[in-house]
Amino acid sequence: MTQSRRDRSPQELSGVGLSPGVSIGTAYEVEPQIVALYPIRIASDEVTRELERLRAALKESRLQLEKARGKLEAELGKEHSHIIDAHLLILEDPVLLEEIERKIQEELQSPERAVREAAEKWISAYRSLEDPFFRERGSDVEEVVQRLIFNLMELDSQGHEGLPEDLILVVPEASLFLLVEYPLERVKGLVVQRGGTTSHGIIIARSYQIPVVAGIQNLKEVIRTGDTLIVDGTSGMVQVRPSEREIRNYQARVRQEQKIQQELVGDTSPCLTSDGQRIYLYANVEIDSEVPLGLKLGGGGIGLFRTEYVYMKDKQKPVSEEQQFKIYKHLATMVAGRPAHIRTLDFGGERHPYFSPILGETDTALGLRGIRLSLRYPDIYREQIRAILRGSAYGNLKIVLPMVSDVDEVVQAKRLIQVAKEELLEEGVAFNEEIEVGIMVEVPAAVIMLESLCPHVDFLAVGTNDLIQYTLAASRTDDRIANLFKPLHPAVLKSLHRVAQVAAAEGVLALICGEVASHPVYARLLIGMGFRHLSMSPFAIPEVKGRLREISCLEAAAMVEEVLRQATLEEVEDYVNEFMKKQKTAVTS
Repeated sequence: MTQSRRDRSPQELSGVGLSPGVSIGTAYEVEPQIVALYPIRIASDEVTRELERLRAALKESRLQLEKARGKLEAELGKEHSHIIDAHLLILEDPVLLEEIERKIQEELQSPERAVREAAEKWISAYRSLEDPFFRERGSDVEEVVQRLIFNLMELDSQGHEGLPEDLILVVPEASLFLLVEYPLERVKGLVVQRGGTTSHGIIIARSYQIPVVAGIQNLKEVIRTGDTLIVDGTSGMVQVRPSEREIRNYQARVRQEQKIQQELVGDTSPCLTSDGQRIYLYANVEIDSEVPLGLKLGGGGIGLFRTEYVYMKDKQKPVSEEQQFKIYKHLATMVAGRPAHIRTLDFGGERHPYFSPILGETDTALGLRGIRLSLRYPDIYREQIRAILRGSAYGNLKIVLPMVSDVDEVVQAKRLIQVAKEELLEEGVAFNEEIEVGIMVEVPAAVIMLESLCPHVDFLAVGTNDLIQYTLAASRTDDRIANLFKPLHPAVLKSLHRVAQVAAAEGVLALICGEVASHPVYARLLIGMGFRHLSMSPFAIPEVKGRLREISCLEAAAMVEEVLRQATLEEVEDYVNEFMKKQKTAVTS
């Protein structure tokens, strides 16, 4: 039962951690900026004036976006400007602008009303999709609409005077402008109702190392401005009005994490357990601009490079082979001999305007995505493979096939890879002829069929995010059931243990590349199962490296042996928390 705002007792909220780390601060509720009513209709003799008002608002919005881009470039580097570019593309989209002007001229709608109605079908279509990457694009459109209406109404920006130094923003969702406009040196954390890992606001928060927890329902009923909050972006927990004891415990943890960060940032020495076992740590990245950060924080390469952003550079057609080649070549050059695992295209074909108009289309996580999409559109897949192969001439690139559930899928995909190789050989184009090909293990079918799949691959990349989702039938992007997304569920642990055992028996390297590896306790369990290659958020690498150096593989294996005997999630959590008390790293998944 949700507590009311009158109940000021301590409370613990469970959500999904989207940016790791722990922060303690003061809650500040951010209300939506568009609160005033705006006119719906205009008179026919007002059309010219209203069109001029629209153009003035467009100009002001463009200036604000360009200013935001300048701020991001100055503080994070030029590579992050693509996020602002995405908003500029929406603002300047000719189809959208034409529809807005038509509604003003023909339907005599006010510019505010025309903007809202013209954009609403885009927003609704995007948000009806299961894929979090494309659902977040609906948030991009919504942000641009809000900005444009804000400027049409000539509203003043919210003042930031008198804000606390330890600010924790409590918001419906982490918008890009929220992070650009607030003084980020004061923002210690974010608690949001909606949001996913591919949200532009979340990406920026991660870049600034701001802990984020999402999927917290009824925020306004539980939290109010001035409350003390503890935000744990690693475990996804939020402590509301914590006791002095809890605050002291978390303050000690924050100091410990800061010490580890200071000691290990830039530390490229091997991660060795206390009994001398080598553990290989890598970085998961959404975009190529995050690669240098992953290496700087101690990553031994890129464990997962997602290519969806590559494909969104052009909304009307897939990005060309040449454009892709430049990105993969850049990636190969940056990792400088270290491995970089490139996951091939993994979103439903109907979710990209080139394959099928997005408006009116819906799909689910069980639809056309991953390897299914590649085999459905072999020409698109072939271009991507050719680009990766060409990039492999400049570094240690590896190909990862996502959403595999059947041996035939791997055979067909590798056959197309061989065709691409033969084409490049005939053309005299250099590439690594021995490039490794692996698969994502992220659906229960792959776990069950592992003995049959292993002979066809060079390595396994375990996608724990999707594996947990499909094993438990609980979407981590659905705020209503985010609390059911449980990495410590016995079914999940037994599935992961099976992958480690089969991989060892078959002599195939197994890499964990889901965010589960970002949590020191989960990482300990993975080591105990037998995994020696972990990939995670770049910012999690220093702490995980420090924690793993404190343990022995024998201790971790004993912990796993006992955990696998537990029958319920509660039993697992109780055992793990009791085991970890000595390290003061308790976990509630």
